[in-house]
Parts: sequence; structure tokens; C-alpha cells
Amino acid sequence: MVPSELINVLREDFQNYLNNFKSEDYNENPIVVKTIAHIGRVVENIRILASSLELSENEKIVAELIAKYHDIGRLWILLPENQEKKITDHADASVEYLKTNLVFGQLDEPTQHIIIQVIKNHNKPELPKKEGEAVIFYAMLIRDADKLETWRSTVEYITRKSGRPNLAAELSLSNKPFVTPSFIKIITEGGIPNKNEIQTLNDLLIFQMSWIFELHLKKSFQILNQKQFIRQLYDALPKNDPVIEVYRAIRIYIENKI
Repeated sequence: MVPSELINVLREDFQNYLNNFKSEDYNENPIVVKTIAHIGRVVENIRILASSLELSENEKIVAELIAKYHDIGRLWILLPENQEKKITDHADASVEYLKTNLVFGQLDEPTQHIIIQVIKNHNKPELPKKEGEAVIFYAMLIRDADKLETWRSTVEYITRKSGRPNLAAELSLSNKPFVTPSFIKIITEGGIPNKNEIQTLNDLLIFQMSWIFELHLKKSFQILNQKQFIRQLYDALPKNDPVIEVYRAIRIYIENKI
């Protein structure tokens, strides 16, 4: 349970931490700019998703806190005093931040446990099925909110006139116009390819299309459909029979979920 008097303190503490990275030392760092913007939009998404469910006000607050803290490790890693700790996974870094945050430490232990476990597992390949129902529920919530923002961000990038080659270069991916054949087979069978096997920008786009198989909430599918994220990713891919087959399978899946 999050006491009402602690809610504003947590929000203020979170904002103060972000403000540390708006100084001259960090304000031109693209990681900082992108992370702060990403967190803000994921918070907006999770509020929308939470409002679509029959949740208590306390449950909505916990969801908000998870969204606020889920990627804060990307900033924590940048601080000089933390670089010697050699933590590279941003989820683990977010957990390290929370464990030393005195304001967060004022929450009751069950709530701390839920938030920490959800954040620790939010970027893992599978849901933390060994955890309790609450952790699994919030993990589904943050994963959906996170994916919706990543889709939005990718679509914004590729629809810019110079977006595609810049994105490929930024991610050290080939800009060759093909999709790895194994990706096609995996997705048409309802699976998600191995992220580590992405070779081209087209692989990345079709990999993100496959995320629909990990989407959980009806509201998430409705937003995805309304925003036409999958269609816009598809529009950026070469039009050949395998890609068309993937798009058709994904469209059928989305329509069934809606």
C-alpha cells in the first residue's frame, strides 16, 4: 500500500532526480534526452492502460511508479560514481538505484518487492512466472506500455525523410533490403525471433512487428490498431511474398484480439 502522504514525495523525488540530468554536464547527451522522453511517454501509456482496467487507486499508483522507475537505470549508469560498478543491464541498474533510494525505502516491503521484481524483469524474454500474480500482472502492464512507446518512436523515426539510414547507422545494422529468412518462419508460426540474430534494419522492423505476440491487454491492441503502428512498420519493408505473409498473419492475430 502506498500511503497518500508519500505519493507526492515519491513524485517530487523522481522529478528531482531527472533534473540532475538537465544540467550542462548531461543536457546534450542523446541517451539522457531519449530516456527522459521515453519514461514520460511510458508513464502516459501505463496510465491509459490502467484506467481501462478495474484497478484501485493504489494499484494505479504502483503502476505509475513502475513506469517512472523502469528505465531510470539508463541515467544512473551515467553517473561517475556508478561506472566502476560495471552494471550494463539498465533494468539491473534501475534496481540498484531503487535499493539506495531513501524515499523509495519508505514504501512497505511487499510493494517494494513488487516494483523491484517487475522492473528487474521488464526487459527479459519472458514474464517472471515464478513470481506472484501481482508481479506478473504489473509486468504485463509495463511491457505493453513500453512496447507501445517503442513502436511510436520507431515509426516516428522511419517516417522522417532521412530516418531509415540514420537509424541503421545508429544501431550498427545493415541497410540492405532483405529480411533474415528464419525470422519469416518464426513469426508466421506465432513466435518472436531472437533479438541477437538481427542483422538488418528490416530485421529490426519485422522483429518489432512480432511483439504483438507478447502484447497482453485488449486496450493495448486497440491503441496499436488505432495508431496503425504495424501498418507503418510494414510500409517501410520490401513488399515480397514472405513479408506480405507475415503482415497478413499479424493482422489476423490483432483482429482476433480486438
